[in-house]
Amino acid sequence: MSSSIRSQNWLKDAWSIAKPYWKSSKKLKAGSLLLATIVFNLMSVYITVLINKWYNKFYASIQHYDKKAFISSLYLFSIFAFTFIFFQICASLIRKFLEIDWRRWLTAYYIDKWFANQSYYKSRFLDKKMDNPDQRISDDINDFISLTLDLTLGLINSLVTLLSFITILWYISGSLPVHIFGHYFNVNGYLVYIALVYTLIGTYITFKIGRPIIKLNFLQQNYEADFRYNLIRVREYSENIAFYQGEKEEGHNLFNKFNIVVNNFVAIIYRQMKIDIFTNIYSQIAVVFPFIISSSRYFSKAIQLGDLMQINSAFNRVQDSLSFFLSSYNVLANWRAVMDRLNGFQDDMENTLKLPFHKIEFSNNQNNLTVKDLSILLPNNKQILNLLNFSLNPGDKLLIIGKSGVGKTTLLRAISGIWPFYTGKITLKENIKTLFITQKPYIPEGSFKDILCYPMSAEKIDKEIILKFMRLCELSAYINVLDSVKDWSNLLSIGEQQKISFCRILLNQPDIVFLDEATSALDEESEYLLYGLLNTHLKYKTIISVGHRKLIIKWHNCLLNMDNGCKMEKLNHE
Repeated sequence: MSSSIRSQNWLKDAWSIAKPYWKSSKKLKAGSLLLATIVFNLMSVYITVLINKWYNKFYASIQHYDKKAFISSLYLFSIFAFTFIFFQICASLIRKFLEIDWRRWLTAYYIDKWFANQSYYKSRFLDKKMDNPDQRISDDINDFISLTLDLTLGLINSLVTLLSFITILWYISGSLPVHIFGHYFNVNGYLVYIALVYTLIGTYITFKIGRPIIKLNFLQQNYEADFRYNLIRVREYSENIAFYQGEKEEGHNLFNKFNIVVNNFVAIIYRQMKIDIFTNIYSQIAVVFPFIISSSRYFSKAIQLGDLMQINSAFNRVQDSLSFFLSSYNVLANWRAVMDRLNGFQDDMENTLKLPFHKIEFSNNQNNLTVKDLSILLPNNKQILNLLNFSLNPGDKLLIIGKSGVGKTTLLRAISGIWPFYTGKITLKENIKTLFITQKPYIPEGSFKDILCYPMSAEKIDKEIILKFMRLCELSAYINVLDSVKDWSNLLSIGEQQKISFCRILLNQPDIVFLDEATSALDEESEYLLYGLLNTHLKYKTIISVGHRKLIIKWHNCLLNMDNGCKMEKLNHE
């Protein structure tokens, strides 16, 4: 479920995301930070209780023109205020430490799940492909942690505040005489009941008005991520777009994507406006509501001004506490949308494990690679290759040829272990080291030296060896910028990137090299040179190439023609 909203229990969904961290080795540290945050928040609540009692004395001093008591009350308030600020700062600081620790751990956990079993690659084979996993790992994890702590700490504060002030409100409410059908009775603590009924009605109406905003927020995140993805694609393929002069079409496409973002956002605005209209009316009524209810007792002189102000303060505290879910509705809606995306990410990672999986076997045979009864399928179960058998020894060089679309690249993917849809047996020699070079080379971030040595660390290779192979691969022009960190993927031509791939092979010295049209952007002279280097420096390694040019046949001793029965034949170049 990568594009729909869940309908399961909210707490269950939240716990499925939070559980790994709170059951990890970090649980003691996390628990201590959370407990400290709660304690400081509760101490802040205690100060608000003291301030509520202070209201009575303060307004009583005003009513009785008691200047001494008035000044004394101001001094007392300053102590309460500074203490409250101190507790709030401590709670906020400790919470930030908890947030960053939780985010660091959960991000590492999700990245591990993304890379485990090559899920980042295999997720493309799911019926419903996951959208924008980068956003889920970067933005959604951070949002989930922040919103979860907001709601958890807010709920705890509201419960403690409610328990603290409901007793005060009950005590100072007095009793309300009620006459119903000829019967008279007194309702003790009547303001508590009024606050409860008032809040329940407000919460129910808010949830009825605001329910659609949960789906709208979920969709907004999807649309925003889709728009960003298309902007990134324009940057990535800027040269291709410029060659095609496709600015108008690309601009039109981007504007359509942005229109979807705007239209959904407008829907959110209108829905939010309805929520805001009601909640603002609700909040403003709550300001004067306790005065209206208690005014008769004040004007009858049953209570004094200080009592009236204390009632107002306590009523608002109780009402605010009871209105927690109402006032947090927008937070809840965002939290639900974030949970749906993160749980969708987890579902997709689990679903990749359910894909057909054939583990490549390892043996002590002298062959570097053995393929037995290999049949390859497409995800729709269409067969593209049937019962292929061959074996390659150290030093064998296999060239795979055939028409476009016949399945040459898919065969390489299956042999290298990243294509899940096949039957048969693939066996590699134990402790074998492989390297797969595609037609469009991968250029990671880092210095020029880093991209040459990838995936091996540049620190493990002697600089003189690096310089030697750079010269041999016609990369001498970049010797002086070996340690420069630039956007090399956009600065280098495809031909230069392919030369880097061959230099990378020579530096890594793999036992088996897979070359998927790895010289397609090079002239024949450079192609001949680079294959010659592999023949010289990887003489006793196994190379499997996919190519179209007849020139490279010279550097291979085996041929697999996928247009001619897929039978491997030995080549004799004498």
